[in-house]
Amino acid sequence: MTFYLIIIAIGCKQDILNKAEITDTNPPGVVSNVTVVNLNGKATLTYSLPGNNDLLYVKAVYQTSSGHTAEVKASHYTNTLTVVGFGDTLAHTVQLYAVNSSEVASAPVTVTVNPLTPAINLARRSLSVEATFGGFNLTCNNPTQENLDIIPLVDTAGNGKWEQTIDIIYSNSPVITSEVRGLPAITRKYAFVVRDRWLNYSDTLFVTLTPLFEQMLPKSAWSYFPLPNDCTILSPGTTDAKNMWDGNFNGAWPDVFFTVETSITPQTITIDLGAAHKFSRLLMNPFYEPGYGYYVKGDPQSFEIWGSNNPNASGAYDATWTKLLTCDVVKPSGSPYGTETAADITLATNGWPFDFPVGQSAYRYVRIRNLQNWQGSYFMSICEFTLWGN
Repeated sequence: MTFYLIIIAIGCKQDILNKAEITDTNPPGVVSNVTVVNLNGKATLTYSLPGNNDLLYVKAVYQTSSGHTAEVKASHYTNTLTVVGFGDTLAHTVQLYAVNSSEVASAPVTVTVNPLTPAINLARRSLSVEATFGGFNLTCNNPTQENLDIIPLVDTAGNGKWEQTIDIIYSNSPVITSEVRGLPAITRKYAFVVRDRWLNYSDTLFVTLTPLFEQMLPKSAWSYFPLPNDCTILSPGTTDAKNMWDGNFNGAWPDVFFTVETSITPQTITIDLGAAHKFSRLLMNPFYEPGYGYYVKGDPQSFEIWGSNNPNASGAYDATWTKLLTCDVVKPSGSPYGTETAADITLATNGWPFDFPVGQSAYRYVRIRNLQNWQGSYFMSICEFTLWGN
């Protein structure tokens, strides 16, 4: 061994201060007593360290399932490391090296790991795709919460040539869900494959889907249909219900639907659509309260959508009405009342979107029942209300 003196200057970087004082060209001893715990797509190795004083770290070298050489290092302060990146349950060889402070490695110790079902296959097994209005709904389980990509492909021309024309779905949620819209109501073959960050791929799910026809429902046929006990408009003739379907999605006062602020119970507005429709989704554009924002005062925070084809003239919520949807608006930032981030504002200006469950009946009359506004009371201020369906 060769010993040398280190002169430490004031202001030295941390890596200089921690530099080893010993240069050792001899390899350290090997790790021993290796145990393996196989996990989903990975394995944890625990071992005993050699007794060398200048041991720096232990590294594992192996091949991932996609054929790439991987290396994982663990400090000498621990006796465990995890090898990752496996896209199958086959046996994989891992070589463990002890490395000293002079970057001299020991002889390898070879162990075999048999990873459990990887996340890509767990997701693929549970992957479900169903046609809906204007596209499809996708869901699958991701219990290990791995970062996954779900890649949709479509045989647009029907000639077996697959194209990636739909955005990839990225998620590490325990349950991955996605709603894809904007597709034509044409029967086509679709394919879905799951990929992880190590470029492992699942096998492919092939499905034939026919998205349901969807259009923005024509607002020219809509009319106000007031029933007993419905809301009272704040300024009749000015802030009328018709302002909700005039096509001005971000109108300023008084181009807004606004009810009296003294209401002490949930408020309702009833609309006649002119014909019965099945609903796919809605968009509510809140009123911008000057000096305050979108998530304030009478803008709805929690509301219900009801449908009917023969409403009781009494205005009662009886058997002639069916509750179709409950909508709870959530600020992206989660910030407190009176604080709105750029993300909050972007969502509000684009409109608050909600999807209807698939398979509901068609309805001509629609009610918006405001359960609570952002102020915590019941009056409503709505800039625009839009429905899609067929």
